[in-house]
Amino acid sequence: MSNIYDYIDDMRQRPSMFTTDLSIGPLEWLLQGYCACLQSNEIEETYAGRRFHPGDFSEWLYGEIGWSGARGFAFAIEENTATPAEAFDTFFRLVQQFRQGKVPK
Repeated sequence: MSNIYDYIDDMRQRPSMFTTDLSIGPLEWLLQGYCACLQSNEIEETYAGRRFHPGDFSEWLYGEIGWSGARGFAFAIEENTATPAEAFDTFFRLVQQFRQGKVPK
């Protein structure tokens, strides 16, 4: 794993390692911890596309879709999807759009 997007890809490919029921809440907590570790150790990652931080992603969800991230991106996505599986798939689709600077569909 070389950066946070690789970590997110690992989450998508092997969800049972990160969450037991496809809930994206635990993924958000893990990503918060990952970013905190980077910051506390003054590590700068390199990757193509936009820098990922859970707070920035939450702000993007609000600005682009109108989903409030005040309670975190996991809550915003889960509140606007019908099932945990749909929320799970939506999260990864939106992360890709966020990374590429695209407006969500």
